[in-house]
Amino acid sequence: MKCLCTTVLLFFAFVILSSTASAQGGWRQWQLFMRDGTQLEANPLGINEAGRFTRGMGKQEGIERSKISYMTVNRNELPPLPEGNFAQDMVVLVDGTRTMGPVKFRHFKFSEGIVLQNGKEMATENIAHIKFAKPKKAKAGT
Repeated sequence: MKCLCTTVLLFFAFVILSSTASAQGGWRQWQLFMRDGTQLEANPLGINEAGRFTRGMGKQEGIERSKISYMTVNRNELPPLPEGNFAQDMVVLVDGTRTMGPVKFRHFKFSEGIVLQNGKEMATENIAHIKFAKPKKAKAGT
């Protein structure tokens, strides 16, 4: 009986300690693939007041969206990301569904939030990749 009580107490202690640890930093990790070919890790990913992506805790200048080619959640067994450049933003869901259209972010911090596209809301937990449209070149003389 004493062994059973000890086992039960150890189990509950493990559960309590595990839940505390994940609450302190259990957010998802994102990979940012930049237009210049570099790759950055964001843990957690967020968007600051200026609308720029941030890659960690604390106040940051952030990264302009136009510098990011695409972003992928760091997770096993993701659907493939289509190659090439697109005139519109593309969202690839974890089930492989692809949607095209301008992407806006709402309430995006600690690697989670809502993505708005074509009037529909998508939770980031359902998103595998976001590929941003190739930026339009500025016209000469403007």
